[in-house]
Amino acid sequence: MESIIFKSATEIIQQIQSQNISCEEVCRQFLNQIEKYNPKINAISDLRSYDSILTEAKEKDKAIKENKPLGLLHGLPITVKDTYNVKGLISSNGNPKLKSNLAFDDADLITLLKNEGAIIIGKTNLAMYALDWQSTNKWFGQTNNPYNLSHVVGGSSGGSAASLAAGFTPLELGTDAGGSIRVPAHFCGIYGLRTTESLLPLRGNMVTPNSLRIGRYLTCNGPMARNIDDLMLMMSVLSNTAQRYSENPPVDIRQYSLTPNKQIKIAYSETIDDVELDSEYKEVYENFLRKIEQSSHFEIENTKPNYDSDKLINLWGKIAGFDMGVALNKLPFKRMIASLFIRNMHKDKQWGNAMGSGAGINPRKYAEALEEKDNISDTFTRFFKNFDVWITPVSADKAFKHQDSGKPFIINGKKLPYTKAFVPFNFPSTIPGHPILVIPIGLTESGLPVGVQIHAQKWHDNKLLEIGKELEEVIDGFKIPDLFRNNK
Repeated sequence: MESIIFKSATEIIQQIQSQNISCEEVCRQFLNQIEKYNPKINAISDLRSYDSILTEAKEKDKAIKENKPLGLLHGLPITVKDTYNVKGLISSNGNPKLKSNLAFDDADLITLLKNEGAIIIGKTNLAMYALDWQSTNKWFGQTNNPYNLSHVVGGSSGGSAASLAAGFTPLELGTDAGGSIRVPAHFCGIYGLRTTESLLPLRGNMVTPNSLRIGRYLTCNGPMARNIDDLMLMMSVLSNTAQRYSENPPVDIRQYSLTPNKQIKIAYSETIDDVELDSEYKEVYENFLRKIEQSSHFEIENTKPNYDSDKLINLWGKIAGFDMGVALNKLPFKRMIASLFIRNMHKDKQWGNAMGSGAGINPRKYAEALEEKDNISDTFTRFFKNFDVWITPVSADKAFKHQDSGKPFIINGKKLPYTKAFVPFNFPSTIPGHPILVIPIGLTESGLPVGVQIHAQKWHDNKLLEIGKELEEVIDGFKIPDLFRNNK
């Protein structure tokens, strides 16, 4: 039978519904791919038993034969990031104390996926404490890039991106507070959407038993896939106006769409904060910009929103540090612990100090931080009244070789601090809370994929995906890694 593992989710579902292939056969193919290649990639952190998966798949097949109503994802096997509670599977959140933590219920977004017929087959690996741009921890191990096993997959949703690139799943669900969807999508040559802040419910994500819910700000969840159509499919499931929870406004994102036959106005930046891009990445990025410039469908201008990057990095640290302070609960010296954790792990004094400041912040200072966040959001809102999108690099480099966190990079023969390759490209743009799409734009000379960030107005997630669909016309999209070329 023809392999379907690298076909789009949309096509697989069509084949299932037309009964050209059974749900059981689809699951068997993905499980065989995982069994064959996960020992090399190590993207899957927890997997349901084959028997339970295939039993559920047979039930889905029975529903088709009995002409029962089918959900949008009926019979489609999916993996999701470790941080989401999935009943019966481990949710470690990258925390060594939770490495055996079995979830007893489903996160809200998992429920939505299951209600539309998805078969959640397993969980994917992530960074320590979900706080790094490589996905390695001491209990699940190191996740390797499907394009080159000696290179990283990004983080913290690195296992999610690798699972897609390796053909372990046709769809994924990630989270992003500081590039955790964006960097893995960039490093693994797939598509990822960091949704508008508060658009999708976070309940059941990053749950620590017997602790308060944190991450109301900065953290956003979103779909990951191998093409725009599949992101749209997943968003049609995840985003709705039912408003089950008060913190998620009932916004119908479909109200914001592209105007037919109107030029798309694109702002772009060659880099961020004058950080020098890796020469191979820069070559692919500049070629992508030239293709846009040559198209009459786009109007392009080198400009950016007006913001102070250092201030926004410090603001990110304060807000995230406040959450860390809550998580540390009654421990003494919270400010020092938060600061030293970042400084020791990532060798970043600025970020560490900001986290420490947030962990010990007083109520007035925290209110000031949130007010500053609102003001920055207003600045970006005004900017996007003049431009449909703003395109930027995702990081300073392509996927790097496995190394210790905090170790400086050598880019174009020059030393660059570890976090400097990521923080300026991701932390400041997290603050406004607007949607950000990453698409792959090609392979570098060394055979590694790279992507770009496409930023848009708040709540314009659907329009952003439509623009991404237009930009797909000037790129080659996802490329199957050579490791799986005989398994298309």
